[in-house]
Amino acid sequence: MPKKFSTALFCFLVSSLLVCYAEVPRLQGRTMRYRISSRGFSVGDLKTTISPLQRAGGREVRFESNLDIAANLLFFKVSSTSHEEALLSDTGTLSYRRKGQENGRSTEVDAVLEGGMFRFKINDNGVARSVCLPRSSYDFTTMDCPETTMRHEGETMEVRLLNLEQGKIVSRRFHWVKSEELEVGGKRLHCRVVDFSDSDNNCRRWVSCDEGGIVIVRQDGKGKHGPYSLRMVSVS
Repeated sequence: MPKKFSTALFCFLVSSLLVCYAEVPRLQGRTMRYRISSRGFSVGDLKTTISPLQRAGGREVRFESNLDIAANLLFFKVSSTSHEEALLSDTGTLSYRRKGQENGRSTEVDAVLEGGMFRFKINDNGVARSVCLPRSSYDFTTMDCPETTMRHEGETMEVRLLNLEQGKIVSRRFHWVKSEELEVGGKRLHCRVVDFSDSDNNCRRWVSCDEGGIVIVRQDGKGKHGPYSLRMVSVS
């Protein structure tokens, strides 16, 4: 199960990206807004922006997110804010930055892929450390949606996943359970319903793919501070 709520939520965000590793959006940028709830009570909001960029060497996409959670319920107590930025290309995640606070503790992550190594500078509430991981040691990062590479309902897969928030590699298992439609802002989105788990997470995710890329429409899970549900409320 997730070690803390922010870790589970991170895996939703980038979990990162809301954009597939193999398919950088070909259209104009998107802004998506999400509502975060626990047992029917609204506890926070998330806004993400995806902006495609044209570079001399190919296409890239800039990802940005802002999270704000403030809950003081009997069954769910957490105060958390964070800002994340990432740069991706057709070959995967190029850089990642995060600044956040949770219940008074601050964290900062600054990571970049260079020279075949993902190099991390992490500051956890004043304690600094550095991590270097070879690109060959992982298949995807938490900014990717590896579940979109599965071909059939019922299929399972296991990948080496680089957790960008923590600077470590985990083994994540995926199961494409079924397909169904969800409605967002009057538009029906065809989604893959996928269960995934690793040493930190055990969640169910609804993922939709169209010509603009891949977006996470919903994710349900349970963390240290209680159960949560993240649902897209608008996309523009």
